[in-house]
Amino acid sequence: MKRVTLFFIAVLIYFNLSAQITRKLESFNSIKVASAFKVELVKGNDNEVEIIGVPEQYLENVVTEVKNNRLSIYAKDRIKADSEMKIIVTFIDLEEINISGAATIRNNTPIMFNKMNIKSSGASTIKLDADFTDLIIDVSGASDLKLKGNATSYKLKGSGASSIKNGELFSETVEIDLSGASTAMVYVTKNITGEVSGASDLKIVGNPENSYIQKSGAADVKGVKVSFKTTNNSENAINESDTTRFKWRSNTFLIIGDIDTSFKTQKHRYNHWAGLDVGINGFLNSSGSTDLSNNPEVFNNNPKEVTKFMETRLQKSWSVNLNFYEQYIPISKHHVGLVTGLGFEWNNYELRHNVRLTSKGGEYVFDDVNDFNKNYTWGEIDTLRDYSKNRFKTFFINAPLLFELNTGNNKKKSFHISTGAILGFNLQTKMKYKYKVEGDSKKEKDKQDFNTNPFRVSLTARVGYGRFNVFASYSLTPLFENNKGPELYPFSVGVTLLGF
Repeated sequence: MKRVTLFFIAVLIYFNLSAQITRKLESFNSIKVASAFKVELVKGNDNEVEIIGVPEQYLENVVTEVKNNRLSIYAKDRIKADSEMKIIVTFIDLEEINISGAATIRNNTPIMFNKMNIKSSGASTIKLDADFTDLIIDVSGASDLKLKGNATSYKLKGSGASSIKNGELFSETVEIDLSGASTAMVYVTKNITGEVSGASDLKIVGNPENSYIQKSGAADVKGVKVSFKTTNNSENAINESDTTRFKWRSNTFLIIGDIDTSFKTQKHRYNHWAGLDVGINGFLNSSGSTDLSNNPEVFNNNPKEVTKFMETRLQKSWSVNLNFYEQYIPISKHHVGLVTGLGFEWNNYELRHNVRLTSKGGEYVFDDVNDFNKNYTWGEIDTLRDYSKNRFKTFFINAPLLFELNTGNNKKKSFHISTGAILGFNLQTKMKYKYKVEGDSKKEKDKQDFNTNPFRVSLTARVGYGRFNVFASYSLTPLFENNKGPELYPFSVGVTLLGF
């Protein structure tokens, strides 16, 4: 009996330590939430927060402060809780929601907002059931937004890898701007306008009467009977009650009844980053030479300078770039500007010698091998297999920042040059071997990072005339991490086969 009593006392003490705490607040009309808090919104007659599930010793780490009419909620230090933490925010008036990190905001009872500005970033989540009179939305990063209810009209901006699910937010007018790899579903009944670019995806439901969406890059737009509708004010006016209009690159298309027509909007420059590039690639040593052969004494005197096992066959070493997104920022119209974007890069280096790469080759380089220097990329001569292919492969995602010059007004007869830097992130490194065993062909893939640098900064130049474009790039970052492989710098030279 005594043990049972002690048990119940312990339980009561625990729940008391994790009891609900209410804090009265000054007046605010904006809320900013960071950290990984889950917040529930409630409209009421007071401004206050109720903190649930946070042990008493950690309550001081939950900051709920009001400054300049903004309520900020964040954790100033570590919080450890055995149950789910939740913060209930009761407000009188709210006009702005700003959420970041891994925070979540939602409501259980529908709310009416007159004016609302929603901003979300990071990996945050917003789920609201509400009615809006005036609504502005800006969603970025990998954040999620789902709104349900009614909105007379609203503006929506999505970027990064954000996801917007407004299929149950009934609206008459929507102005949209999607970029990056963002996705959005919107419900609109009258007018929808805007721009969809990059690799973004827009789905329109609600059968809007009027629509004008400018589409570029690899973006995708899906809708139901998207059309323009105007009033016939004269005998010569075109009745567009059955007119669909959309824009793709430099073409604007009209579908009027059963008649299809189009007209071209003058564009003074081609995209010189977006497209499909093909070229050869190889390595330069620390002296800037493509000659990676070594004198025999180097193997004994200074093995860290050995590069021979990374010699390539240039005629079989190919680079392929799929640059799927380009954004031109004009400085002086189409003549001078900045170019950025996104693209994938596949590099294939055909090794010349019958070697097998190992990432644990510290024993070949260092006299005293330990856990700190055992990781070193080295090529071992394979005496058991005769490779018909031993290919070193890397896969990058790239983002350029280029300064571009165009000489003329006619894009078909204009010289162009762009120079700058490319920031790359290594998504994968692997070796691919092909050989025969007793007459049977064998293929082998060794997927490991081989101590390659995860990040890369390259200098690049692109020169051409009209659609013709050649490029060259040189990495300022060594192929391998410091003291984990020979000092080599990748380069590539090629031509654009297809511009987007």
